[in-house]
Amino acid sequence: MKYSWHLLIFALMCSFAVTAKASAPSPEDSEADNALPVSISYQDPRDPWEGFNRVMWDFNYQYLDKYVARPVAHGYRDYVPEPMKTGVDNFVQNLDEPHSVVNNVLQGKWSWALNASGRFVVNSTVGILGFIDVADMMGMPRKLDDFNEVLGYYGMPNGPYFMAPFAGPYVTREITTDWVDDLYFPLAELTIWQRVLKWGVKSLNARAAAIEQERLVDNSLDPYSFVKDAYIQYVDYKVYDGKVPSKKDDDELLDEYMQELE
Repeated sequence: MKYSWHLLIFALMCSFAVTAKASAPSPEDSEADNALPVSISYQDPRDPWEGFNRVMWDFNYQYLDKYVARPVAHGYRDYVPEPMKTGVDNFVQNLDEPHSVVNNVLQGKWSWALNASGRFVVNSTVGILGFIDVADMMGMPRKLDDFNEVLGYYGMPNGPYFMAPFAGPYVTREITTDWVDDLYFPLAELTIWQRVLKWGVKSLNARAAAIEQERLVDNSLDPYSFVKDAYIQYVDYKVYDGKVPSKKDDDELLDEYMQELE
């Protein structure tokens, strides 16, 4: 699954927020209306396809994850030796370093482009095709930039939120750019089945890493909105390299308005 389950870890930093409008009973019919269910409509401009997305969320999380991804991830974590898991994850992520070089150059991030170049050369040789992250031991941390971040860097908006069946959450900017990163070596040399295997291994490692955070989603008031907010903030976090511009909250805007009235 392209659930990017590491976003659940990032969700520890995220706040749960959803704008809702409830229909209130009229004073005259208060007793009768008390028996009627409250109607709630969601108004999130980031999520214009919420009705469809919630159906896909229920399918993905309540069925596909519950009966397939979660049991496999737990078994993978509990029974596969840690060195093997780390090595396979390192190998797969090492394949993404070359397109990270290009994407950092396109953003003018020269130091990170050199970092990704050095990581690929060192890990592909001394690190035995990337199974051992020797570059990290040498002070070159992993930071993989994709083409989606390039467009975000130059101001292209995320676009509507979309919950893809079997694959998980996206912002539509990702849907139109994910294929670009596969144009570079060595990803361009992979067959369709090798790409599927790579995707599966990355997803499995990410899902297993998020097991401890499952309760954050399961215990939230609205798991769908919780994951949506976390994912959108995660996308922004990557675009801005962790330095997301602060936004004024409602209290600050109210304070400014009151000061103008004085």
